[in-house]
Amino acid sequence: MASSIAARFHSAIKAHGGFQAVVRRYGILRLADSALSEAWEFVGVRALDVAGRRPAKVYGWPEALLAPTCDYWLRYARVIHELNQLRPAHVKRVVEVASGGFGGIAWAMKGSPMEFCLVDQSPGLLRDSRGAKAERVCADACRLPFENNAFDVAVSLDTLEHLRQEMRPQFLSELRRVASQAVILTCPAQSENGLFRGRDADIHLLETIEHRGGASPQWLQEHLQYGHPTPQEILSSLPGAEIRAVENCDAWLQYAESRIGILGWIAAGIAHRKLLQRREEPPPYRRAVVVWRKWPAESAGACPCGASGFADFTHLDT
Repeated sequence: MASSIAARFHSAIKAHGGFQAVVRRYGILRLADSALSEAWEFVGVRALDVAGRRPAKVYGWPEALLAPTCDYWLRYARVIHELNQLRPAHVKRVVEVASGGFGGIAWAMKGSPMEFCLVDQSPGLLRDSRGAKAERVCADACRLPFENNAFDVAVSLDTLEHLRQEMRPQFLSELRRVASQAVILTCPAQSENGLFRGRDADIHLLETIEHRGGASPQWLQEHLQYGHPTPQEILSSLPGAEIRAVENCDAWLQYAESRIGILGWIAAGIAHRKLLQRREEPPPYRRAVVVWRKWPAESAGACPCGASGFADFTHLDT
């Protein structure tokens, strides 16, 4: 277990430019706090896993104590809900692109008869053992090494906003290409009509962090640098997709601001469970849940972005 935590932390440090770069930016105390949070979450999720508690179930008090970064948990809960709205008996293979290091959808749906494949560019993140039965592939999300319609459903959680805008159409095209039935994704979003105000919420959070003397996390910098996806942008690549608005901005901000500072993460899950869960519904919203269904003619036909000529990739055996 300790080696798994160390491997994940090492991968995260490497992704942020190395140990010295992280210490210069965040300081040794915040780095230690991040390591403690990572270890707490790792052990806590393992304990919840043994108890059979995963995102398919309600985020309750045990989750609030043991998995306080509840936003990650809730993202998967929403994707699982959308998967269940499809014809579950006909969904046998699911790929998650940019799955990260928590075992991804394979962990969230552990015990499901579905087969899962996790795709990420980081071999270190893919080695997380919580989704033990999943196939793991190290590959570029914009150049997936799979045949057309290789999976029933392709999912990706909070990836789009970390890609430059010119890369997003290719990324979404690849999800469409490898899925024979549907694509499900989530992302913070911004819209002109004010229904989605993800960018406004992130700017507010950045201002709060800077006011308290902290350093903005890399994920927040990338959101603001690359721009929040808009419904029009998503629909241009996924025509006919259903876009659902979730996650009240004020409630999310209170949760996110509760995590600022040393050991702030300890109370974040409790704050969500006790105060914020009841405030998820009113607009404006921060997050979009997107469901795109492939028409039979498109599923049967050849896709212009075929798999030939793709870059090399690496399988990571479970």
